[in-house]
Amino acid sequence: MSHVNAFFNQASLQDCFSTKTHNGFLIAIDYMKGLLTSPGRRHLTAISQNCSDFNNQVFSHFMAQSTWDHRSLVEWIRNIGWRLIGKNGALVIDECANPKSGEHSVGVQRQYCGNLGKVENCQVGVFMAYVKNGSRLLLDYRLYLPKSWTSNSKRCDSAGIPIEHRTFKTKAELSYELIVDALRSKIPFSHVNMDGFYGSQPWLLTLLEALGVTYVADIGSDDRVFLEVPEYGIPLKCNPRGRPPSQVKVLNTTPIRVDEIMRKIKRWRILRVRRAMNGFLEVNFYALKVWRIDKDIQEPLPVWLLIRKELEEPKVKYSLCNGNHINSWDRLVKMQSERYWVERTFQDSIALAGMADYQVRNWKAWHHHVALVLLAMLWILREQKHLLPEFKDITPQDVARFFLIWMPLKEKTSSTVAEVTVKNKNNRKNSRRSKMKRKGRPIIE
Repeated sequence: MSHVNAFFNQASLQDCFSTKTHNGFLIAIDYMKGLLTSPGRRHLTAISQNCSDFNNQVFSHFMAQSTWDHRSLVEWIRNIGWRLIGKNGALVIDECANPKSGEHSVGVQRQYCGNLGKVENCQVGVFMAYVKNGSRLLLDYRLYLPKSWTSNSKRCDSAGIPIEHRTFKTKAELSYELIVDALRSKIPFSHVNMDGFYGSQPWLLTLLEALGVTYVADIGSDDRVFLEVPEYGIPLKCNPRGRPPSQVKVLNTTPIRVDEIMRKIKRWRILRVRRAMNGFLEVNFYALKVWRIDKDIQEPLPVWLLIRKELEEPKVKYSLCNGNHINSWDRLVKMQSERYWVERTFQDSIALAGMADYQVRNWKAWHHHVALVLLAMLWILREQKHLLPEFKDITPQDVARFFLIWMPLKEKTSSTVAEVTVKNKNNRKNSRRSKMKRKGRPIIE
């Protein structure tokens, strides 16, 4: 494990946890180890009881009050992470929501929760993953703050939200920030993948084109495109009455729904997407040069329309890609399919590093927790790469099993179990008392 010590002994990593009076590096490492090995839900109490000599109060202060800068840690992870995976991977933008009860957790609101597939009380983060050939890692993130938060200064104060983050931003605007930061960090990515929510924002696609970024953005079946080059201009006046036309319009063609285009396809091409458990995943695929619509841009916007249909299911996926220089359908279908890996990345981060297990409320604590989850997943990725020569096709789940051997849980005696039992009982009692007090109900012992 000497390579592990060399990895964590880097001064640049330890500096990420420095404050004016203290360096919390050892606390951070213990917390991260707890995320990877603690049984059950990996919240502060469980980590302190099962994995660390630091108590719950130390972890609580480190997460919710300490001033160490999570952005420095994220930048460190980002710079190491893409190098482990390799150049010319794909950036994948997606959101992840975690259900939360109450109204005090920062950013919480009744909104769509993808994990549950319905509207629920939850927090939403917009994430950026980097993927290539099955290797994947979350590199950056933003917490989405609904207007119910940014318009309420008292609520923002109680959650410790910095003044500069109290301006409302849509998820699409947050995604644009993530991509711009990736460009500034000089991550050598080949393209960006986004789901239908982001693909339905023409202004976002236009901004990415202006940056020279190649994207593959999913769209809905009812979205429309032009099948020939649109010519923009002011129509001639046809009626002698009334004012002459003054608005620029498309003069030579009309848009068509993409599902109508799909129904007219007579010959699909069966292409391989990626290696799967039982051989290769194959799909029906078709690509067509079209022109997308942005009402604020009065000039032709050429893109590929990518249509993918499952072989055994009626499910159809539509995407736009501005990689007009790409003429290989094999390349296009693989680019369109990269979004699969961000879902796997979320699953890994939740199952292996407790991304959804936090029990913290304020701004600092949420960002500190997610940054340490990213660090834990970076460690898993590094060990995966280190073990590949010895264990072919080793997975992140396999690496997590090694961690349980390398970092055994604390030994427990009957006295320590009894102590924890009494402590948990008192905590539940105090929680009930506080709840009854808030509701103005009599406290019954």
